[in-house]
Amino acid sequence: MLDLDMGRYALFVWPAWGVSALVLIALAARALIASRRWKRELQRLTDADETARSQAAQRAAGQKQ
Repeated sequence: MLDLDMGRYALFVWPAWGVSALVLIALAARALIASRRWKRELQRLTDADETARSQAAQRAAGQKQ
């Protein structure tokens, strides 16, 4: 079974575990938020590129006539 008794070191060990857990959670949340932001930016740039290509194709087709 688990022995979670830290004895006289408990005052150091448990807060250290807590701080470590909070830091890991914060890093994971930050990465998730950044990933969502990057995906939105990529979608925006992709949409803008498709619009620009479509407009360029329409201009080129108009010049041929």
